[in-house]
Amino acid sequence: MGFRKDERVYIFICIKELNPMIHKYLFILVLSLISICNSCAFENREELVFDDSLDTWGETTEIEPEFYAAEDVSPEAIALTKQYYKIAAENWGNYGPLEFWLVGKNEDAASKLDKEYCALRTQKSPGIPAEHCINRGHNFVTYAKEGNAGLNLRRNNYEEWSGFLITMASKNPSPTEDDYKPVLLHEYFHVYQQAHIYTRDESEREELAKKNPWWLEGGAEYMGQLLYSKQEGVKGGYFKEVMEWKLQSIKDLRKGQRIEDIPYGPDARLAYDLGTWFIAFLIHKSSEEAYRVDFFQDLNDLGFEESFKKNFGSSSEAMLDEFHEVFLSMSNQEKLAILPQ
Repeated sequence: MGFRKDERVYIFICIKELNPMIHKYLFILVLSLISICNSCAFENREELVFDDSLDTWGETTEIEPEFYAAEDVSPEAIALTKQYYKIAAENWGNYGPLEFWLVGKNEDAASKLDKEYCALRTQKSPGIPAEHCINRGHNFVTYAKEGNAGLNLRRNNYEEWSGFLITMASKNPSPTEDDYKPVLLHEYFHVYQQAHIYTRDESEREELAKKNPWWLEGGAEYMGQLLYSKQEGVKGGYFKEVMEWKLQSIKDLRKGQRIEDIPYGPDARLAYDLGTWFIAFLIHKSSEEAYRVDFFQDLNDLGFEESFKKNFGSSSEAMLDEFHEVFLSMSNQEKLAILPQ
């Protein structure tokens, strides 16, 4: 079935791969931005009318997320997910409405969770036919088979309910692996980013968020890894080690290739890794508060470019020029020196 551009929602998938330099599995968040509107789209939908005075999008809330788990997900995995959600919310603000969907490895259990998920979708947005949800392309059975994690954003002109849905699978990474924790923080920072974009219109949202992965994914990866590195029990030097590993992607850039021009797809890893470094570079030239707080507070009123200029002192193009032409040519030691100690 076809679907209209303005009906799309997003799912961010994260995977990991082996880092041969440190002989352990570290995740690389090479997320694919997949349109999954075929999970809920149907023909001849009419736009709904919303009362903006009742819209609380982007406001922090005291309401905690709803947690749903497949039958084979352990209580320990649920507790760990709640623990790291709270770490993220305490540091970045509690945004919602938010649902967590925890998927195990059993496909039958995942199929049952899919039915529960679709029943809830039609309950919260009665205009969504359940059969379109059940037959969506990337469902919980896919997560059970492949693993990974993702954020599904539901905010458009056709569904009554606006909110966030974070899916955490039980492999790639597993809850028993340390990588599960920064992945979860990464996904929650996507909640933070999208909570600061108010529009229901997809094209406007893409313009404010930047469609290619360098900005959203670089920011989520930088903030997620940095926050994880500050948690009790994480080894000293963790953040520097992860960031040094990401520098390997410089050699894979083709001549003239720039991170802002790399779409989701085969080269997305480069935009993820070097986008993370662009955020580090940007914060070094300004401050973490300028990036995480001030830029996002001005984003809706000023738009991406004007908010960028106001809070970082130059155009995004000029900053990207300096990043590619000056910063990336520095030695690794010089690059690593800009990271917070």
